[in-house]
Amino acid sequence: MNVRKYFRVSLFAAVTLFAVSSCKTPSELPRVEARPISTNKLLKKVEQNAFDYQFLSIKRINCNYSSSQSKATFKINLKAKRDEKILVSISKLNIPVGRVLLTPDSVKYVNYIDRNFFVDDYTYLSSFLHIDLDFATIQSIVANNAFSYRNDSKNRDYRTFDSFIEDNLYVLQSEKSRKLTKLEEKENKAERRLKRLDDQALIVQKMFFRPDNFTLNRLTINDKTNSRNMKLDFDDFTKVENKEYPGSIEMNFYSPEEEINMKIKMSGFSTEKVSSFNIKIPEKYEEIRVN
Repeated sequence: MNVRKYFRVSLFAAVTLFAVSSCKTPSELPRVEARPISTNKLLKKVEQNAFDYQFLSIKRINCNYSSSQSKATFKINLKAKRDEKILVSISKLNIPVGRVLLTPDSVKYVNYIDRNFFVDDYTYLSSFLHIDLDFATIQSIVANNAFSYRNDSKNRDYRTFDSFIEDNLYVLQSEKSRKLTKLEEKENKAERRLKRLDDQALIVQKMFFRPDNFTLNRLTINDKTNSRNMKLDFDDFTKVENKEYPGSIEMNFYSPEEEINMKIKMSGFSTEKVSSFNIKIPEKYEEIRVN
């Protein structure tokens, strides 16, 4: 698998892993019935129960990746420092493959197999995942907090978001349900709406939260214009320092051109201080362009 394929696979895994925090196991908690609440109250509850970490490490991460074009298994180690850095180390058959370092301003990737690297902002990553992605958004997912996939002021304060109950889970949806129905029924109105969106696509984001602890259990992003869908499900929860973390995550991505499945098993969680986030780029490594 070449550098771009490994980078794409590892970034899928990395972004998936950023959603692992503080979901509590349903098998150990009594059933709580979800009762109607306002969108603002739901947002406050989610923020109050967000995982407040300074450092986070996941030492053992096994990934199985499959698509219509390729399959791969590899291991990942993840380290994070709040507001500053997220480091992902990738290996295959115990051989280091590469490292990805995310900071508020940049994405750096070093490939030890092909001896090359790139340094970029979040443009390539956002384009690849079809989401307006930045460090703040990733950190919100790490904190098990609500986030908007769009980097505009209207969605940053959730004015367009709707909330309701589905399968006894609270749902936070990026479009008002009534407005979304009208957009889908009236094509000309939808087209005018699309022209006001930066990426020219009607994308619906849904976040599912448990009614007992308001933690994120499921995330779906549906690009209705381009028939692309991404879904993340969390399972096999384990207790870490009085918090429950999913020990497994399954991610499915579908588009007319591609279908991707990622299954991840994790262990070795820690919130102890991380002293090193090294990512050295040897002088003889070749710089590659991703844009």
